[in-house]
Amino acid sequence: LEISMASLPTEEGMCATWLVAPTIAAKADAQCESSLGWLRGMAQWHAALMCGPPAPVCLSTCGRKAQDLCCADIGGHERQALVLRGSRKSTTSLDDMVRNGSMPGSLQSELDYLASTLDGNVDPGEVLMRSVVATNVACSWTDVTRLDEMLYFWGTNIGSIDHFQMSCKQDHADFFVSHSWAEPPDWCTVMGCHAQYAEVKAAELQLVAADLAEERGLRWEEVTFWIDKCCIPQQHQLMVTCVHHIEDFLQRCDRMIVLLTWHYFSRLWCVYEWAAFLAYHEAKNLLISVETFMRPASRDQYLKAIPNISIQHCKCHDEKDRVMLKQKIVQYYVSEDAFENFAKGTAVAMMAVTVAQISGRSDFLFETEFVPWIKLAYDIGQSDLANALLHADPVAWRKSAGGSGAGTERVKFHDQLNEWFDRYLQPVLTSLKLRSVKPEALQVLGKIRSKVTMKKSSQLTRMSL
Repeated sequence: LEISMASLPTEEGMCATWLVAPTIAAKADAQCESSLGWLRGMAQWHAALMCGPPAPVCLSTCGRKAQDLCCADIGGHERQALVLRGSRKSTTSLDDMVRNGSMPGSLQSELDYLASTLDGNVDPGEVLMRSVVATNVACSWTDVTRLDEMLYFWGTNIGSIDHFQMSCKQDHADFFVSHSWAEPPDWCTVMGCHAQYAEVKAAELQLVAADLAEERGLRWEEVTFWIDKCCIPQQHQLMVTCVHHIEDFLQRCDRMIVLLTWHYFSRLWCVYEWAAFLAYHEAKNLLISVETFMRPASRDQYLKAIPNISIQHCKCHDEKDRVMLKQKIVQYYVSEDAFENFAKGTAVAMMAVTVAQISGRSDFLFETEFVPWIKLAYDIGQSDLANALLHADPVAWRKSAGGSGAGTERVKFHDQLNEWFDRYLQPVLTSLKLRSVKPEALQVLGKIRSKVTMKKSSQLTRMSL
């Protein structure tokens, strides 16, 4: 990859290389075949995203130019994207979804009956929880046919009955997917006009699924996600009930994957999902996909977005959502200020963890990429968080892990990063949570999460027997 980036201008080439290389290296250890696909995908991205330099050659075996592979048929993809952008809004309101929808009579009756059983149910989330398998919503960069399909799925939040029927009733999901349906307004300026937001989402989720599948000995296609478009019945009044029980679904997901674009923290729904997940999950269970989106043109936007997190000023597609979310915040958090501080502090912390993994290559990168997050922690009034970040030394971690072989070197580096996180950062995050979330809310949420964990453990025990 570094060779393929050599023709880029010095500053941008350096930044793009160090941002992507750690992710690629991690994939390379897992399985060569998928790594080639990922390398190929990144070569395609850089061919499309960077203007001016010669196109890198495909790192797979075909030897074609990556720009020719950028979707095998760029023109076709552009036409489909224009159809999406021209004929459909990327987001629409809950009321419009319910009002404009229709469904077969049998499914209507089934959902009507399900809705009737919720009266007096102390745990509606248990009844309503669903998940969708990765093969229905994710694909590799090399799967051109599926990328076409993903353009339509990820291009809008408007779902159909077919989308709902992709999912099935489950006790829990592996990942809650948090993202903004609409792409950033300046997407083409930052990422390039040939990089489709919908395709990026599908490819990122495939990588996440592949990592978990390797960890658990599964096929990546079997990993499960909670995605509102699939797991909530649009076109039925039950949709409104599901949205009001978003916390129940968050608790029933083992982890959260955040597709963290630079405008993510400007969306109130995104901020709420982020904070709510961290209110009753360990921070290590939150994964952020940001390396792809953090480019020279977007890095400062991340640093500016977090201090501006505000219930009042974050955007909502429908102002009714702001009213509902404010009610939830009053219910679960000590105050609106406490909610905002919790979101800001956890955002700085988790972004710093990610940047620490890619800023250990030199003192220059540490100063230019990691140190700004320490400064930001001070700027938002969280000096304890800043002090914890000051104990991070990724450059020294990298040097001490050197000479052990590529795979072992990465393991040693991450061991030191995890030790720093557990010793310095986790206590700060725990203290921040206790100051921000109401004790009674933590107790209620904790009971549901414990119930889910016990049920999952019981299922695993039966499977092992």
